[in-house]
Amino acid sequence: MLLRPLPGRVGQVRMAGRYLSASSRARIGGDLYAAVPTASGVRLIVGDAEGKGLSAVEQAATAMGAFRDAAHEERTLSAIAARIEATLDRELSEEQFITAILAEVKQDGSKIDVINCGHPQPLQLGPKGPRLLGPADGTLPLGFGALAAAERIPFTITLQADETVLFYTDGLIEARNRAGEFFPLTECASVQTPADPHTLLERLIAEVSQHVSHQPHDDIVLLVVRRQPP
Repeated sequence: MLLRPLPGRVGQVRMAGRYLSASSRARIGGDLYAAVPTASGVRLIVGDAEGKGLSAVEQAATAMGAFRDAAHEERTLSAIAARIEATLDRELSEEQFITAILAEVKQDGSKIDVINCGHPQPLQLGPKGPRLLGPADGTLPLGFGALAAAERIPFTITLQADETVLFYTDGLIEARNRAGEFFPLTECASVQTPADPHTLLERLIAEVSQHVSHQPHDDIVLLVVRRQPP
């Protein structure tokens, strides 16, 4: 599976992403990200397929393919989620699922609409300090949509100039040190000080690497969206 480069800048939005594999022999696993510039803004997905190995890679590839098609063709995030859901329903077994964030970033960067499908909460960085966004539990993961009682409804993040949102997979917050302590994302130094997307990622990766003092046990995806001044 190939993760395509992210658009570095679209309008007043800057973006950067990184994939950290838990295997020294593998450059890609079941975590995924993609961003597609559209007339509605930049639409993106960050996700984590259940399981390990080839099965997880195939699930992630299926979800990304469905997302790329739907991002150009559907009018709303809810419709994109339903389109991915329909594809996964044909492709996955009953035990397989993908946690994911779907988002639409306005070209001026002022707003980000988000649907959280059972995924870790995005983290907003700005003058008020790091803040986790949206409901803690989100909605059901992709693959379980048929069990939901209603359509997936997005919530909206408002961004001021130079504010940032970090999307990530659970490999980041579940990274443990030798004492068994989880990585303290909201308390770590790299999310306290404003920085451009690439600098933020480098600092965050250095901190989590120092925390675990070995190769992570799980894959990690990081994707940063920052609103630039006009």
